[in-house]
Amino acid sequence: MEVENNNNTQLPANTSEKCPEKRKATFDDKPLEIKRLKEDCSEVETTSRPPPQSPKKRLQLDGKTQNNRTKRNKDLNFLYGNYKHYYGKRILDKDFHDIRLDVLGTQPELFRDKQLLDIGCNSGHLSIEICKKFNAKSLVGLDIDRGLVKDAQMTISSLKHLTPPGSRFPYNVKFLHGNYVLDDDVLLEIERPQFDVILCLSVTKWIHLNFCDAGLKQAFRRMFLQLRPDGKLILEPQSFDGYRRRKKISENIRENYNSIKFRPDQFPEYLLSPEVGFASMELMGIPEHCKTGFKRPIQIFKKV
Repeated sequence: MEVENNNNTQLPANTSEKCPEKRKATFDDKPLEIKRLKEDCSEVETTSRPPPQSPKKRLQLDGKTQNNRTKRNKDLNFLYGNYKHYYGKRILDKDFHDIRLDVLGTQPELFRDKQLLDIGCNSGHLSIEICKKFNAKSLVGLDIDRGLVKDAQMTISSLKHLTPPGSRFPYNVKFLHGNYVLDDDVLLEIERPQFDVILCLSVTKWIHLNFCDAGLKQAFRRMFLQLRPDGKLILEPQSFDGYRRRKKISENIRENYNSIKFRPDQFPEYLLSPEVGFASMELMGIPEHCKTGFKRPIQIFKKV
């Protein structure tokens, strides 16, 4: 009789009996084989079995790994300057008060009964205060961070519950999620004037680092196109020194930083050039009584 294996090779019937014979040992060899067996087992146990740990200890170790991973990657959550507690750095007391409101308040007529767009509105605190304090007709806040926009929308919903219907504020405020930089310049051709005032406060650095010179210049042209005649762009650009501190957020940001040729001190010249079209610029003011890094000039560019 012959036995057939699974690849159809014919094997002699007595082959299966040879393996046990090879494993047999004489009496004289048995102590040596037992000793070797014990040594082999001890090696296997020491290398394959880690020391036992309680579930609590394993959770602690997993938590440390998770925390380390979060620490390494946390900056990637803020590629666009979308910090969760950004406004806390500008508040001087427990009631919300952004120092920039003092500068904007020197010309309240710019906002009264006007339609406003706030680009990079973050969680909406400043947008809400501008609309409320200066009695704007309406305000649209736009931010690239969906979570921050959701926070802003929840704030407005809470205010609506406390305000009778028929009031102008807060029913004239809404927040939208989106990227102000368009996918293609050709889309600028369909832009139409729809705002009286556009606010771009401490946002230019993040547009610049993520979308380079071309992206920022496109954004400036889009702002001009979205403004009605006699419209105003209120711009608070960050200095180029602040760019350097953020270039390590990601490799892409670093590459973009190294490619930048269009510096903040060149913004006014570009905005007033025929490529964009603003007619004039004036310095609105510089916030005081805040950290040095936040003392940025606030400029007004006028469209005729």
